[in-house]
Amino acid sequence: MEFFATLEAIRDESDIPVKLGRLRELATALDSIAQVSFAPETPVQPVGNPSFAKICQIVHGSQVGKRRNLGTTEGRIIFLHALAHIEYSAIDLALDSAYRFRGLPPQFYEDWFTVALDEARHFAMLNGLLRKLGSYYGALAVHTGIHDAMARSATSLRRRMAATHRHLEANGLDAHPELARKFAGFTDTAASEIRQALKIIFDDEIKHVAAGDFWFRYACALDGASTDIFTEDVTQAIPGTKFGRKSLNISARKQAGFTDSELAALTDHGL
Repeated sequence: MEFFATLEAIRDESDIPVKLGRLRELATALDSIAQVSFAPETPVQPVGNPSFAKICQIVHGSQVGKRRNLGTTEGRIIFLHALAHIEYSAIDLALDSAYRFRGLPPQFYEDWFTVALDEARHFAMLNGLLRKLGSYYGALAVHTGIHDAMARSATSLRRRMAATHRHLEANGLDAHPELARKFAGFTDTAASEIRQALKIIFDDEIKHVAAGDFWFRYACALDGASTDIFTEDVTQAIPGTKFGRKSLNISARKQAGFTDSELAALTDHGL
């Protein structure tokens, strides 16, 4: 089993049970290095079509169903489907980062494969909650936002770490307190299960953003660039990104490695 080729195959797999099963198989194989080979010369292919294109209808972001009353089954399905799509896309994103960038310390590949396993666990958990509500991943239309950012950052380690793992995942940290507050207002079993899932995802995402932060700083050092280039890297990969929001989760971002000066620059007092 060759590590990079296997990552590519799992990333591109659109049969969900097969995809998750192959991830588990590779995780087991990595416990026995003799079963895995690492061939850095394996050709790196351009980012292709998203694997979820065979699962979901793809529409423009403005056409994706908006979250409604979270006290209703319909509203919860829309919410959980959107979150499951983020987690599914994040599986492919982490796999692509481990596949695409070669010649880095072993810890880099371990970090992003571990993130992919976490995202797969999150996705399976959310898809299970969707099924309890009578739905499933693929029942609703999705957009390609994370995949587009992945494609636009495919030629730069620094930009990939900044835009996707450090920016997009940190946005999830910012959203958590308000979502937790909203679901705290419901006392039914389904709401309790959703709250628990959100907490699990939140705790893991702090570690994921921390990994993005570490490797972003590593890439900046390789490039001889200041970490101040963060916002430029983000807007190159995600055109139209706006900074200067007041709703940053300061505590979580600090845990993930953001400094006080960086956080100040990302608030309305900065950019």
